[in-house]
Amino acid sequence: MCEAEMLCRPAVRKGERVSESARSSAQRSVDLLDVSKAGFHERWRFGATFLYFGRVRRSALILFFIALSCRRAPQHPNVLLITLDTFRADRITSATPNLMKLAKSGEWFRQADCAAPLTLPSHATILSGLLPLHHGLRNNGVGSFPDRPTLATVFSKAGYRTGAFVSAFVLDRRFGLSRGFETYDDAIARDPNDTATTFEAERRGSETVDRALTWLRRADARPWFAWIHLYDAHAPYAPPAPFPQTYDGEVAYVDAQAGRILSAIDRANTIVVVVGDHGESLGEHGELTHGLLLYESTLHVPLIVAGWGQPTTENRQPISTADIAPMIARMCGLSMTGDKELYAESEYAKSFGWSGLTSIRSGNIKLIRGATSEMFDLARDPAETKNIIDDQRRVYGQLAKNLDAIAATAIATTGTVDAETRAKLASLGYVAPGAATKGTGRDPREMAPLFRRYEEAQAKNSVDDLERLVREDPSNPVFRSTLARAYKIHGAIDRAIALYREAVALSPSDADAWYNLASALQERGRTAEAKEVASEAVRLDPRRPDAHNVLGIADIESGDANGAETEFRKAIDLDRRNARAWNNLANVLRSTGRSADAEKAYRKALEISPAYADPLNGLGVIAVQEGRAAEAIADFDRALAAAPNFYEARLNRAIALQLAGNVPGARAELQRLVTHLPKGNAQRKAAETLLARLPRTQ
Repeated sequence: MCEAEMLCRPAVRKGERVSESARSSAQRSVDLLDVSKAGFHERWRFGATFLYFGRVRRSALILFFIALSCRRAPQHPNVLLITLDTFRADRITSATPNLMKLAKSGEWFRQADCAAPLTLPSHATILSGLLPLHHGLRNNGVGSFPDRPTLATVFSKAGYRTGAFVSAFVLDRRFGLSRGFETYDDAIARDPNDTATTFEAERRGSETVDRALTWLRRADARPWFAWIHLYDAHAPYAPPAPFPQTYDGEVAYVDAQAGRILSAIDRANTIVVVVGDHGESLGEHGELTHGLLLYESTLHVPLIVAGWGQPTTENRQPISTADIAPMIARMCGLSMTGDKELYAESEYAKSFGWSGLTSIRSGNIKLIRGATSEMFDLARDPAETKNIIDDQRRVYGQLAKNLDAIAATAIATTGTVDAETRAKLASLGYVAPGAATKGTGRDPREMAPLFRRYEEAQAKNSVDDLERLVREDPSNPVFRSTLARAYKIHGAIDRAIALYREAVALSPSDADAWYNLASALQERGRTAEAKEVASEAVRLDPRRPDAHNVLGIADIESGDANGAETEFRKAIDLDRRNARAWNNLANVLRSTGRSADAEKAYRKALEISPAYADPLNGLGVIAVQEGRAAEAIADFDRALAAAPNFYEARLNRAIALQLAGNVPGARAELQRLVTHLPKGNAQRKAAETLLARLPRTQ
């Protein structure tokens, strides 16, 4: 095999600009003129760290809903559902004029609480009427909504056109909320080169609203149901100018976007429902943001129902967001059942090895239960500062009994370690650090100060701060994984791998922990172990697309192109907008001689992520192989504009320049590589070899 062929083979991408295949490429001789044999450098991308009583009856409210549904014959109004992410109920004020105007024109529910202070579980409840322990989506990024009715499926069966427009990846279609929607617009840009992928990718509300308004203006005689999700109030708080760079600045921006929507619809024929999915603590009770605790700062949300003859009134009766879907269906003469309890939960703390929290409310009395319990009278103590359990033991006992009854109906429980996982741990030699073999089970209210320090350390990837947190809570798998990620970012990959191993041992049923370890092992070049670990991640969570990316790259490195193609296609089937998987599939197709199919896959990756350098490089390779050197140079230029330190593309550009007859340009490009790369670097060695073989005169 000639040097140019080996020099330019697809390079396995593991978070570095220098590929594994390129490491051996400089050991071979170069034949610049044999274009038919040239393979050119490409990168294989795999994703990265992710960085999870009876009933309380409200008879008066139920009678109100019955009366509401009976006061007119069933009709088919349009329905607009706007969900405001991370929006506190106390932010509907004169500072949000559009939402305040809407509240004063309809039914303003002043005592609405969400069922979970997390985006995915809460939205699943809003759309279905089911509590999280009944629909199974109890954390962000985990699971898929079951085959149960939602507003979308009910309206679709009733002849409505249905459209959803979401602003955050946490509501991606992979989690099952798209069922019943003709249009589910979740085309949110994700950085395919991001080595710290989370579920926080988002787009501005203005873009989401633009897409929704285009859909609403389409000519269609059917009534419509539209769900528009605005995520901007979520941290970090960075609205566009001229809004202040604060939480309230984001709230004002969201209000402006809501105003755009409301001014564009026929209000006389439209039911408008605006609801928050959860609030934001803003430091109350020691919590900076949301997700951990169950105080009203994160549970109390705005809820407004307006239009189509809705009465203008303020309703101060407690209501759960689980009531919303059945209420909307009844108003349209349709039928949906839902849960009736004023119940909320947060399972998020369990991923830290702490206890989860549940709460239940009866009138103004609210019980929060975790490792310890506390109860509040929200009418007298809305800030939840005085625990009244000792004063009302009988009420406490009844509410605790009610929580037990609700918990017994859960369809999904926290994962346990099965025999196969235990055997896998033993075979790989993964041992938890010291005596810390399971979480402390401590109450998250007690751990809130530690969690606040964690949020601050995580934002800075501060190794020192995270090391202190691990010392203070050694059985916490999330602290340990986050420290591993920080070490990985700072280049200490071996230390990161050791920490990831410990995190797996601490939380062996957590697919995230296994995937994080697999990703780090692959970056380190430990292909066989990476494949074994990624296989366990897939077994625990078959719907994890990036684990299939890891498996595909492992197959490529072991010479199994067919196996790699299968894994990359599985990743794409699970996530059609996974640009990495499309790029990796294109590399396989090109390497097996299917250039036309490879070009389509590269272009699909670019359609998803237009500034993605890897598929631009791949298109350039195909162009050179097909004798289109000038076109190839343009592709390589675009790749380098997107990623100036993409040395594979620069090396390929030098080859294309020589083949186009521009030897001085090729020499300059290669000299640039030799100057900027350290000795021993694979691309530098390749550049030196190519320079030595360039003709000295044009």
